[in-house]
Amino acid sequence: MAKKKNEGLSARQIKLKENLLERKRKMWNELREEFFGKLGREYNSQFDTSNDLEDLSILDALEDTGLAVADIKKKQLEELDESLRKIDEGTYGVCSNCGTEIDDGRLKVEPFAELCVACKKESEQGAKKPTL
Repeated sequence: MAKKKNEGLSARQIKLKENLLERKRKMWNELREEFFGKLGREYNSQFDTSNDLEDLSILDALEDTGLAVADIKKKQLEELDESLRKIDEGTYGVCSNCGTEIDDGRLKVEPFAELCVACKKESEQGAKKPTL
């Protein structure tokens, strides 16, 4: 079945897809460990003891921070799914501005990159120009 899913993809696209799937597996494993491992043990033990208001506010802040991190990871997982969809469509790794292939090294570091380095620099320079 895996061969059928990769049918029609170039060797480059298959390699990029494998990299994205590996990253996705790692992220899911980290999330599982974080929520089922740490949160289950640490938070339950913290709430078993009586705490004053100051302790409770710190625990609330820690919980909020954990949720914020989870939201960031959720967004990254959604971006990974979008990237995998683009691979299947044949549009992943192609600059959305100029249409050239985005360097594999850039995609390894920034898997959700939609612009090649040249177009990204150009867009950042345009954003830095002061308006009169």
